[in-house]
Amino acid sequence: MSHILVPDHPREETARLLGQARHCRQLATAVAEDELIEQLVTLAKSYEAKAALLRASCGVNS
Repeated sequence: MSHILVPDHPREETARLLGQARHCRQLATAVAEDELIEQLVTLAKSYEAKAALLRASCGVNS
């Protein structure tokens, strides 16, 4: 079983992670290089996955 560190304010951390994901996706639409777009989208997915894990482990709804 894996363990994660739980932040003091999971709702705010979830919002921050989703904000970072949104920012990465916005940057991906602003660049022309395919490799960079792919990296930014992958990073956005990573932030979204972390937010989902945090929501699930802490019972954060939004």
